[in-house]
Amino acid sequence: MSSRLVIKLTIWIALLSLLSAGVNVYFTYSQSRALLIQSSQDKLATATRVLANRYAFFIEDIGKDLLFISQLPAIGEIANHPDPAAALIQRARLASALSELLNSHKEYNQVRFIGAANHGLELVRIDKAENSLSIVEGLALQEKAHFSYIYNTLKLKQGEIFISAIKLNKERGLLDGYGKPSIILATPIYTKANTIFGAVVINVDMETMFSMIETDVPDNIDVIATNSFGDYLLHPNAEKTFGFDKGKRFTIQQDLPVAQRIFSGELNALVAEMQDLRAPEKQAVISLNKLPFQWAADENYIVLGLISNLDTVLAESRQLGITALKSALVFGLLFVVLSLFLAWKISTPLRQMATTFARFKQGDPVPEIHLQRNDELGLLARNFSMMAKKLNAQLMELNSQRQYLHKVAHHDPLTNLPNRILLEDRIEQALISARRDKMEIAVMLVDLDGFKPVNDKFGHDTGDLLLQECAARMLSCVRETDTVARYGGDEFMIIISARDLQLRGMSTRHIGRQVADKIRNSLNQTFIINDHDIHISCSIGIALYPQDGDDKHSLIKHADSAMYTAKALGKNCVKHYSDIE
Repeated sequence: MSSRLVIKLTIWIALLSLLSAGVNVYFTYSQSRALLIQSSQDKLATATRVLANRYAFFIEDIGKDLLFISQLPAIGEIANHPDPAAALIQRARLASALSELLNSHKEYNQVRFIGAANHGLELVRIDKAENSLSIVEGLALQEKAHFSYIYNTLKLKQGEIFISAIKLNKERGLLDGYGKPSIILATPIYTKANTIFGAVVINVDMETMFSMIETDVPDNIDVIATNSFGDYLLHPNAEKTFGFDKGKRFTIQQDLPVAQRIFSGELNALVAEMQDLRAPEKQAVISLNKLPFQWAADENYIVLGLISNLDTVLAESRQLGITALKSALVFGLLFVVLSLFLAWKISTPLRQMATTFARFKQGDPVPEIHLQRNDELGLLARNFSMMAKKLNAQLMELNSQRQYLHKVAHHDPLTNLPNRILLEDRIEQALISARRDKMEIAVMLVDLDGFKPVNDKFGHDTGDLLLQECAARMLSCVRETDTVARYGGDEFMIIISARDLQLRGMSTRHIGRQVADKIRNSLNQTFIINDHDIHISCSIGIALYPQDGDDKHSLIKHADSAMYTAKALGKNCVKHYSDIE
């Protein structure tokens, strides 16, 4: 090979090497940036779903409290016995019970029993003011028939619930709640003659409720919420919240036009990049989730979202690009120097490197280059191998993060049991198998009796340890093929198929009862937590497929009904849904 050819080949190799290094830097930077942003978006979307689930659970629990109040004996006595003297006694009893409820929920600021007669006159009203309770009586009781939450609630059937729009409270008399964000839930009360008598109403302080929902949201992530028109209910800038109630509207569609796809019904969830709401000169990622209400409401849904600034992610991307550029320049200069002396040796190792990288496919780990040489080309190959290892390490880290997010999205962080999302999937799979094999399954809802007093007496840390121990005991009472999931605060859902036992002639009802009794006996045993002897029990409701329902919603609903029947019978017992019909 002539010297001129060697020089030309050297120059071309050097130029191509620099070009290759530049392209590699560009694509490494672009792909890394895209992966980092995508990872940030995935994390934010998962966190938004968790936040939306928490809000749904809060609303559902308020609805349960309403239905519980509507079943109180004092309510029935007031509605069905018009004797004024007896009514006064029952109102006092009801006021005492409602005071207990108000004390136990810091997000509630008012509970009322409002009659349909006398223009919706309040019969019983308990207000919370400066962390103290006030029972309102006499002339201070007000007429509320002109409010939408009353006349809409009075149109509902017994057991149904109405949800007001989230607005600034404009009702006079509520000291702690006036002018604050509020949502109102109500349920109608009927007499034995099936005539409307009135409504039970709970006022919820949305500031307190959202602060409880946002407990573990990092400081660098902002929470937003809008009503069904896009008006801000929560915003980093307080001046933009409830603008529609203050005379000037601020909507999310103004800041993020693509959000209109949610309000038009095209999408239920959305992840996008936008200007940061706190600092418009910076970029941010926003994740939005539409959360429909399951009951009658002034507005059919709200939209919850999280906004995360991209500064940290983009800074990591820029640093990675600078590092890659420095590495490329070093390797490029090395190629320029070495190519003058080694041009005639390059063809063979280049073919080997080309063959190695030809096996690379998009999304697969970058393979290492095995070139056993002690010269400069061997050093080059080893440096490429080091880069391959770094890329492989980054891919492994991203895969680990994906697995972690999947676990977070499908498991309860306290007990490590499946959460509602995974539970519903397990029920669907169990139903598919049961339909295919013509077998039965049992769905049971376990509610811990006396759990709240444990929290109140010993603290939430002890309560959390108690929940973990209860989960462990329940797991020990079922087989590996069964599912134990955390359904709510102190509620657990269990799915039992026991196909092998059914094939031997045992009924699912009998199997479910055996497991339920085993769980009940296990939870009746003393818990020793933080040197405290703790005693609790549980109420269990059981629904069977196909006798009590042929889909997951009816099975869960009927198991829930059976559990509440078990509680009403004195707790610490087991009830089948078929026994309460």
